[in-house]
Amino acid sequence: MLIGASTLAFAGQALAQETGAPQQTGQQTTGLNEIVVTAQKRSENLQDVPIAISAIGADKLEQLRVQDSRDISGLAPNVTIVQGTTSNSAAVFSMRGISNGGSESFGVDAANGLYVDGVYIARSGAMGLDVMDIQRVEVLRGPQGTLFGRNTTGGAIHFISRQPSETFRLKAEAGYGNFDAWNGKIILDPGEIAGIATSFSYSHSQRDGVIDNILQPKNSKDPGARNSDALRAAARMELGGTGSIQYIFDWTRIDGSPQAFQLTNVADGTYNPPVDVNGQSVVVVQQAPVAQYLAAATFADPECAALAEPRRKYRSKVCNNVLGTATDKTWGHNLQVQNDFGAFKVKSTTGYRFWHSYALADLDGIGQITGPAYTGGSLFNGMPASLLQYIPSIPAAARPFIAAARVPTTTQDLFSSENTRRHKQLSEEIEVSGDTDTLDWVVGGFYFWEKGSEDGYQNSGYVLDTNSIFLSNFGALGPAFVAANPAQYRLVTTIARLAYTAQSESKALYGQFTFYPGGRDSGIRLTAGGRYTWDEKKMIRFQNGAAPLATPETGDAKFSKFTWNLMAGYDVAHGINLYARAATGYRSGGFNSQDPVITGTTLLPHFEPETVTSYEVGVKTELFNRHLRLNLAAYHNIYKNLAVNIPRTDAPIGTYATRIGNAGKVIYSGFEIETQAILTENFSVDGNLGYVDIKYKEFLAGQSTTSGADPINIASIVTPGYTSPLTANAAFNAQFPLNWGNAAIKARIGYTHEDGKYSFTSVTSTPFNEAIKGSDRDLIDAQLGIEQLPLGGGEASLRLWVKNLTNAKDLYRGIDFGQLGYAGGYYADPRTYGLTFSVSY
Repeated sequence: MLIGASTLAFAGQALAQETGAPQQTGQQTTGLNEIVVTAQKRSENLQDVPIAISAIGADKLEQLRVQDSRDISGLAPNVTIVQGTTSNSAAVFSMRGISNGGSESFGVDAANGLYVDGVYIARSGAMGLDVMDIQRVEVLRGPQGTLFGRNTTGGAIHFISRQPSETFRLKAEAGYGNFDAWNGKIILDPGEIAGIATSFSYSHSQRDGVIDNILQPKNSKDPGARNSDALRAAARMELGGTGSIQYIFDWTRIDGSPQAFQLTNVADGTYNPPVDVNGQSVVVVQQAPVAQYLAAATFADPECAALAEPRRKYRSKVCNNVLGTATDKTWGHNLQVQNDFGAFKVKSTTGYRFWHSYALADLDGIGQITGPAYTGGSLFNGMPASLLQYIPSIPAAARPFIAAARVPTTTQDLFSSENTRRHKQLSEEIEVSGDTDTLDWVVGGFYFWEKGSEDGYQNSGYVLDTNSIFLSNFGALGPAFVAANPAQYRLVTTIARLAYTAQSESKALYGQFTFYPGGRDSGIRLTAGGRYTWDEKKMIRFQNGAAPLATPETGDAKFSKFTWNLMAGYDVAHGINLYARAATGYRSGGFNSQDPVITGTTLLPHFEPETVTSYEVGVKTELFNRHLRLNLAAYHNIYKNLAVNIPRTDAPIGTYATRIGNAGKVIYSGFEIETQAILTENFSVDGNLGYVDIKYKEFLAGQSTTSGADPINIASIVTPGYTSPLTANAAFNAQFPLNWGNAAIKARIGYTHEDGKYSFTSVTSTPFNEAIKGSDRDLIDAQLGIEQLPLGGGEASLRLWVKNLTNAKDLYRGIDFGQLGYAGGYYADPRTYGLTFSVSY
């Protein structure tokens, strides 16, 4: 879900607590508030930090109804987030063109780090988590390999929750919107008791589906339906005036129906000729003749026949005979202990988290179909006895029976999946930091362990042209069998299972030092940092196909890497800060859970680590007495062994599988602009613009038409997945004080643009890649509210909101099933709107 929104939101008080308004003294506007962030493990003014970073505070998050991490898509330049396909909690993050990819396998790590209160969220399938009582969000763009560690080659997003209040605090909220959407939230801080401050939060939200499944009578079970409950409890105790200990427990359960997959393209079995890449011939995957089979099939529900017509057009109705359901449960513990010893500070952050997921999904949207089925024993059914006499394996007595037998039929859908995932992780980080008149420093150690399991099933229908069997195996008799064939196109039903466990362990030591030549008021800041990381990955696979493995297949790999960071900042003049940065990043290698084993062994192959060297320059300014904030950055990133998700061209017939491949060298270059301006006491504007240009230099993934030849470099035809080359955002804000305490009318209208995204890398493995490219997205959102109305010693707020005001129906994600011969995708939510009322004391 996209929200046109401010990137550099108004910030007030410590730690970027946004007020949503500029500072005012009486009716005089004094300028934009300072934004304080902790991106470098210490509190600093955002304008002084020599990296591209956006901060979004609590008031802005509340105004924009940010309910989970996916709602921040579009709030920063070159940052987009796409929701998962079958899971309620999955998300695909993309930052500066670097995507986490569509795979939710435990064998591959995300390229963009997501953190909650200092704890790393390891799995992309759990990254769409609900967020509640958040103080601010920090979006750090570019590799963060020193302070935030491995798997941040694109950047990092950090959600930081509010600390418990030492005084009584109560806030309650309720709302209603279209699609019968209800939401409620309550936050209670009882105040400090026996030296311990606590906070308790609970939220509930639900809505009906946004697309009608005509085979499901309940709106609450239609695709897009969602029912979520979340709770959070926190306790904090001060230690001797110099330290503190804080514990946070969070729990979320999301039940719902997966978004509706809509069929956009089917193949007719026409031969896909090789493509020419720089004078070399590259094989293109061949597609099954689905069009002919659907044209002759009988639909279980006649109304579904019209919905089965493949087209790239939004449908308000689908036929999901598999009544999809998804349940995701996440919970975790966070313990932070810190103390200031004078000469140095020590902070310990311990995280222990769990994620359980179950998803059942219909991945064709056309309902059940009945048509000819293929089995080896029925290939000759219906053939004339005069031809059967030439088949030595058929006894003479059986020929009349076989000639009179009908071709069997099958009733099923084209594709459905069922998946159960379980995951747990433990992390521990120790930071020791200090500062003098000329030096800031932090050193630390990090430990991470995780274990996950996946048990997934595919039920697919592969359309087989049986004429190809006769022509390739029966010599001169082939044409005669083709002429007599009673059912040329037959469906092969394939039930495949993928079951494995994966485990990883990571250790790291790091340090970063910032030197102020001539003192802190000199205007010069020089920073150097480094991190060494050791990783070990293990995988045990029990099944990868129709039958369990007699001997489990295993993989064990170790990786290590030193990453560094050099930065310089210079205050050219008051309110103008130049900076330059060179940094490296590293994403751990891993295992392809669906790849075949190394020939002659039971060992799983692994892919290599991904590395990046990044160069960035920028300027951060606050001008016209802090009425204009304008920040610009330009970057040039060089990736080696970029990990890319690729559909397999050698998957067993009738199945769909992907692998992770390493591109040799890829260059990302781009720029970003963020701005905010106070126009008058009542009006302000803000916005951002991001652009990235991606050039693949080497990608050895092409299969030559010459048997046994080396892989071919197809870099010139590769399309980066899940990346919008251009992102833009603009918002107009207004506020008018009322003569009633602190009450005010606040309004905002925002516009967001994202260029359409490819979902796959090239036409060689996904021939429909161009056809299912995502739509360019242009969204308008708006909010209007009366804030801080006096109410019984407290304050009340009433807000009207609308998302996707123009009801744009955009395809945002596609799936090409390769050799199965069809493709489709997912459309974004239609227009949603509602009313929210809240009170606070």
